[in-house]
Amino acid sequence: MIRLALVNLLLSILTLSLYRFWGKTRVRRLLWGGTTAWSDPVEYTGTGKELFTGFLIVLFLIYLPLAAGFGWAQVLVTTGNPLGGLAISLLYLLTVLLVAVGLYRARRYQMSRTRWRGIRGGQTGSGWGYALRSLAVWLAVPLSLGWAWPWGEMWLARYRFGNTTFGDRPLRCDATASGLYGRFALVWISGLVFTAAAVILVGAMEMAVEQEEYGEAVAGMVFTLLLLLVAAVTLVLPWAWYRAGFYRNLAAGIEFEGSRFSADTGAWRLMRLVAGNLLLTLFSLGILRPWASLRTFRYACAVIGVEGEPDFAAVHRSDDSGPKTGEGLAAVFDGAGEF
Repeated sequence: MIRLALVNLLLSILTLSLYRFWGKTRVRRLLWGGTTAWSDPVEYTGTGKELFTGFLIVLFLIYLPLAAGFGWAQVLVTTGNPLGGLAISLLYLLTVLLVAVGLYRARRYQMSRTRWRGIRGGQTGSGWGYALRSLAVWLAVPLSLGWAWPWGEMWLARYRFGNTTFGDRPLRCDATASGLYGRFALVWISGLVFTAAAVILVGAMEMAVEQEEYGEAVAGMVFTLLLLLVAAVTLVLPWAWYRAGFYRNLAAGIEFEGSRFSADTGAWRLMRLVAGNLLLTLFSLGILRPWASLRTFRYACAVIGVEGEPDFAAVHRSDDSGPKTGEGLAAVFDGAGEF
């Protein structure tokens, strides 16, 4: 994986980043091909050409018209036309919805290019339906001071997994946020503690600068380091504890052909995974991001379990071959994920 990451970097530089679509495909083939279920390997059948074609379609048909629309709206604002502000707001809303649509369609493409025992995965449902649900969650969270997040996150996850298929058979997902609110309460309280600590640090920094104890640059550096330390103490562990509970709830709510899934994950293991991936990506300037993806794949395979073996004899190939091009929206809006 490290060798592939370095080769991808070199070829991307030589091709002015155009090779990244083929590089991403090679990374996925290595990840998928190194994963087995019931002793049979998983196969990724997508191509770089499909990713590149999807990118071009969205670039010219969606992104550039949107950019032109923002430019026109900015001209209206500059000339004092009241329609300018309205136009910008509507364009921002459309952009947010398009990002959600792009993420959903990216998952549909990846599922349709995932094959095991000659049978491909799939995803039904509506990208726009998912986007509208996402918008509802994004509105509900601030209105509820954050308390709608566990419900909203699980609601969206149920839609994704409830519309996931393997061959001609769908997964069923009845996961709920029940049991998560105790964990989320600790996250919410820790958020208040962090906010209060940040306010105190800001006041202390301003006082130190006014009394000329430290220069602005030194005070800013000290403030940043202290803020990161406070965040690590007050936010990271409660959030990891909540995420571990969320993944366990979600996995336990997914069923396929008579078998239930499980996720044996915990807060410390998640923290080590995320911290390791972050350090790998930062210190390699993103070059070793595929290695971080490999760590995530290995972690998922280590913690996901299945009760018994699904009735695969009842599963047949689906006629739906998925989208012809891949992840154009997600690629253009930079939301395609780490794989």
